[in-house]
Amino acid sequence: MVDPALSRKWVYWALFLVLAGLMFFMRLIPLQTTPSNWAMPDLLVCMCFAWVLRRPDYTPVLLIAAVMLLADMLFQRPPGLMAALVVIGTEFLRRRTHLMRELPFMFEWAMVAGVMVAMLIAYRLVLIVVMQPRPSFWLSMTLLISTIAAYPLVVAFSRYVLGVRKIAPGEVDELGHRI
Repeated sequence: MVDPALSRKWVYWALFLVLAGLMFFMRLIPLQTTPSNWAMPDLLVCMCFAWVLRRPDYTPVLLIAAVMLLADMLFQRPPGLMAALVVIGTEFLRRRTHLMRELPFMFEWAMVAGVMVAMLIAYRLVLIVVMQPRPSFWLSMTLLISTIAAYPLVVAFSRYVLGVRKIAPGEVDELGHRI
């Protein structure tokens, strides 16, 4: 017999992969032929952070690492750099999920924004150290601002459409174990 808690995790792992694939597809199709001065938000990072803060068991670290490494390869970024930064950021947030359960959304949003700023600084510093060409500062800032602005929309979509909600304090699973 299949464990209902395990099957629910598998469903959300598959849903995470499907949504990541959809985001890859939408970002890779040529919708615009001229370069833009404004960067679109990184919805995949927003989804990783939103899901880790709501249901850490739905986003294991190896799943996030594999998806972000594939994103690095597809989007022609330095292989593993953004994947490592996202894994470090999600693990930082994962360790604070018990604190974030009782706080209002504005504190969560501020914490996620701080992690995103730290990721941008670390990304640019690593590129400077290894003497790689960097995207323009303006483009990096618009990516950061649009990603931070898109985070509440991703949280609302995850909560109300996909059903990924925060774990309540003292909540138990189907078998009676504390989450």
